[in-house]
Amino acid sequence: MGDQSVMKNTALTAVIALTAQVAASSSQLNNNAYNNVNNRNNPNRGGEPIP
Repeated sequence: MGDQSVMKNTALTAVIALTAQVAASSSQLNNNAYNNVNNRNNPNRGGEPIP
């Protein structure tokens, strides 16, 4: 009985860790897209000035 509880906790921990990883990855993608747009429109960072 005790082993079953440990397995359930391990599985839940793995799911929580994976969820956190997916959230972090998604946040990083959004940040990259934001930075790309900022850099493209910024002449000081190799981009074109906004007309």
